[in-house]
Amino acid sequence: MKTNKTSVSHLVLTLDYELYGDGSGSVFDTMIHPTANFLSVCKKHGIKATIFFEVMEYLRMEEEWASGNRMGYEENPVEAIEKQIQQAHLEGHDIQLHIHPHWINARYSDGRWHPDHRYWKLTKVPLTADQDFPIGLEELIARGKAGIESVVRTVDPGYDCNIFRAGGFSLTPSDEIVKVLLKLGFIADSSVIPGAFIENEYYSYDFRHLSLDTPFWMVDRAVERPADTTKGLIEIPIFSKSITRYKKYDGQRIRIALKNKSSNMVKIKDKVEGRSSLWSKIGFFLEKEHLTWDFCLFSRGKMQQYLRYARSFSRKQPESFYPFVLIGHSKEFIYSNTFERFVEANRKNLQFLTLKDTVYKIQQSYRTANNKISKNGII
Repeated sequence: MKTNKTSVSHLVLTLDYELYGDGSGSVFDTMIHPTANFLSVCKKHGIKATIFFEVMEYLRMEEEWASGNRMGYEENPVEAIEKQIQQAHLEGHDIQLHIHPHWINARYSDGRWHPDHRYWKLTKVPLTADQDFPIGLEELIARGKAGIESVVRTVDPGYDCNIFRAGGFSLTPSDEIVKVLLKLGFIADSSVIPGAFIENEYYSYDFRHLSLDTPFWMVDRAVERPADTTKGLIEIPIFSKSITRYKKYDGQRIRIALKNKSSNMVKIKDKVEGRSSLWSKIGFFLEKEHLTWDFCLFSRGKMQQYLRYARSFSRKQPESFYPFVLIGHSKEFIYSNTFERFVEANRKNLQFLTLKDTVYKIQQSYRTANNKISKNGII
C-alpha cells in the first residue's frame, strides 16, 4: 500500500470524559465546563474529536438521582451530561465507550463517591456474576454500550456505539475481552500504548513487545497479538514517546496536577507502591516511560516536539496512512489557549479525524488492497 506521502499529519483527538479515578470531583468542574471549552475550540477550528464517555459513573449517578439523592448538586448533573453528549454528537463528534468497572459497586456516602477499587482493572471482572461483582464481563460491556446508545439515540436514532477504550488501559491479557467486544459488534479498540508496561494493584498492561512501526492492526483474539487477517477488531493504538519519567513534569502538568492534589498524589503513590526504599522510589522517576501524547497536559513546546517526532517517524514507515491518536481527559482541559495556539500554528498541515473516520479509512485501505490482489489473480 505504498503511495506518495503528503506533509499532512492525521491527528485523532480522544477525550476521556469522566470524574477522577477515586470518585472525587464535581461533574460540572471536571466534565461539563472543561468539555464545553474544548468543544468551543473544536467548533472554532473545524475539529472533530472522539469522546470516550465513562458511562458507568453516569449510570450510577442516574440511579442515585432517581432515588432522591442530589449528591450535593443544585443542578441535575445527569441531565447536564446527557445534554452535552447529545450536543457533541450533533456537532459531529464521535461518542464511544470507556469503562472503569470499579463504578459498578460504587457507593455514595459522607458527601462523596467511593468506587470499589478491587475492580479498577477490567481483567478483574468475572465472566459470570459472583458474590462480589453483580454482573459478568459481557453484561458489563453490553450495559455500557446500551447506556451510551440510550443517550445519543434521543437525537440520532441511527447511532451505534462500537469503539472501545479500557479504563486505565488495563486489558491484558485481553482474550476474553476481545471475544465479548466482537460478539457485541464492536469494530475497533484504542487502549494500547505500544512499548508500555505496568503491573501493580490498580494498573495492569503489557505492551512491551509492540512497536510504533505499525500504526494499526487487526485483532481476532487479543489486542496485544496482531493477526494476519482483514476481519475482526481494528486496534488503533495511542501514540507515545519513550522519555525519562521526571521529564514529563513540566510547568503545565504540575499546574494542572495541583488542581486536585489529593487524587494526583494517590495516582503517583499507586505507581510507586511496592518500592521499599527511598532510592528505589526515586529511581521510579529516573526510569524510562512511554508517555502518551496528551493534548490537555502538554505545554505547547512539548506538543510541537511530539508533532516533529510523529512526522519524522511516519516518513520512515511504509504505510501511507498513519493516524496519530492523542489522549486527554476532560478534567485536565484547563489551559485551552495552550492547545489552541498549537492548532493555530500548525493548522495547514494537520487533519483531525474521529476514530470512526479513522476506522473507515483503514477499512477502505484493506478493501483496496484486497481488490488489487484479486485483480492480479492471486486469490
